[in-house]
Amino acid sequence: MSTVRVVHYLNQFFGQIGGEEYAGAPPQMRLGAVGPGRLLQTLLRTGGNDYEIVATVICGDNTFAERPEEIAQQIVQLVREYSPQVLVAGPAFNAGRYGQACGQVCATVQAELGIPAITAMYDENPGVAQFHDRVLIARTGNSARFMAEALRHLAALAVRLAAGEQIERPAVEGCFASGRKRPVTRAQTAAQRGVDMLLCKLAGKPYQSEISIPSFDKVEPALPPPDLSKALVAVVTDGGLITKGNPEGMPPGFTDRKVAVSIAGQSRLATEAFEVYHKGYDTQFVNADPNRLVPLDALRQLEQEGVIGRLFETVYSTAGLGMTLSNARRLGHDIAQQLKQAGVQAVILTST
Repeated sequence: MSTVRVVHYLNQFFGQIGGEEYAGAPPQMRLGAVGPGRLLQTLLRTGGNDYEIVATVICGDNTFAERPEEIAQQIVQLVREYSPQVLVAGPAFNAGRYGQACGQVCATVQAELGIPAITAMYDENPGVAQFHDRVLIARTGNSARFMAEALRHLAALAVRLAAGEQIERPAVEGCFASGRKRPVTRAQTAAQRGVDMLLCKLAGKPYQSEISIPSFDKVEPALPPPDLSKALVAVVTDGGLITKGNPEGMPPGFTDRKVAVSIAGQSRLATEAFEVYHKGYDTQFVNADPNRLVPLDALRQLEQEGVIGRLFETVYSTAGLGMTLSNARRLGHDIAQQLKQAGVQAVILTST
């Protein structure tokens, strides 16, 4: 039996180039296994399998996030030179930019090279929602402390994919469901299965629903301020408003941070002082007039007319594209705490 050739994809951190300061690293190849790929190599050979990681592709997270389609094509050309039978990406855990890159690389390699590809992520990684219908994504914990477990899972699935096996029911195999439905024959009718599930539910016994039901947080609406004409009002946006030149270094998506934009002494947002940095929508119209995103000109007028008491002189801004739920909750809590401490009584949230 000939050796099965594997190519592994990693970001700059796991590829041992460096941390966030090297997130702009270009796509590059290393011969053999690198970093976590060494354990993956050992696991792929478990049971006497003849598998070899012939090369590792490494790319900086920022490089990929800024030009995902273009960089994915570059990576395909690098991978093509090594003629692999399967590609493994990650695991990415809860790293949003890394997850998006792993998903895009797998999807593009499958489409362009016709070989199977697999990655692994935490359920809150935005890459899951973006690629689960096109790429087999194994479930992981939320951080690299689950690395060994994740690599064992990836190795076992990669061996099956390289052997030509189709993973028909991903959820049963510890992966994210693809969302595709297939006709199957069942011994019982739908009515009988439904009654059986109901009886189990009433008796407190375990049962498994046959449909996927989304779960959403219930958010109670806040009460309006008693008198808006005396209230301190703030503006928060996820549309990517930044000070001209982006001195705070906010990413255009998959971000983990917010910026505080001062509007003190400003009657409107001038294009010479403010701009928008966001990869999730066409920003040309907002960059032509940032007041279309944050209507400072209209709010100053309302302030002068006494409709609102006073405008808070800081706008909190972030780029909502692909943000993980954990980061969104953390940033939302941080912003709310700072506004509360400042005595803000009402907030206007503007979005894309």
